[in-house]
Amino acid sequence: MEFTDLLPRIVAELERDGRLHTVLLYGSRADGSANQGSDYDIAAFGTVPQMSRDTRRIDGEYLDLFLYPDSVLHEPSDAHLSLRGAKILRQRGEEASHFLDRLEALHAAGPEALPEDELQARRDWAHKMAARIQRGDVEGDYRRAWLLMALLEDYFVLRGLWYEGPKKALRWLARHDGESRQAFELALKPNAGNEAIEKLVLSVAGPLRVSAME
Repeated sequence: MEFTDLLPRIVAELERDGRLHTVLLYGSRADGSANQGSDYDIAAFGTVPQMSRDTRRIDGEYLDLFLYPDSVLHEPSDAHLSLRGAKILRQRGEEASHFLDRLEALHAAGPEALPEDELQARRDWAHKMAARIQRGDVEGDYRRAWLLMALLEDYFVLRGLWYEGPKKALRWLARHDGESRQAFELALKPNAGNEAIEKLVLSVAGPLRVSAME
């Protein structure tokens, strides 16, 4: 766990809020992958009416704090999977431990499968976008950025896997699919050409489907 003198100050401030009883540190500062500019990702739970967010900058470091009502702690959903593997900084009883166990079970069950027609639509969309960016105008350039952002998530969706953000996704690819990881690396270069992007589309979506009208 990445531990600096800023973290105890943040926790002490949260402890002064009498509504809050459970505090978790998650993300890169919890799993040891933090680098320069990494946020302090913190989730706190208590008797608050609704979720709220605090994104202050403190001594040059960014805080990304979510305050959650108790109902989330007791019934997490896939929207809270980013908290999986969090470090418990404070908890009431064993509520945080049980919460993290529920997240592990939810993750192990896998995401709900999309219908095949939706999966195919995503594959076709990737090829369509790759063709449109070749125009080289401002709309094509916008679609280039859009496509590159969408392909990483779609890689996981098309394979029935959880997408857990770019950092974890790229680490997963490095361990399990080095060829696709390299395709992303080449296509995401600022000066990448259309050929690199087309290779990435093939890696993510497979070959273009072509069918004839009867």
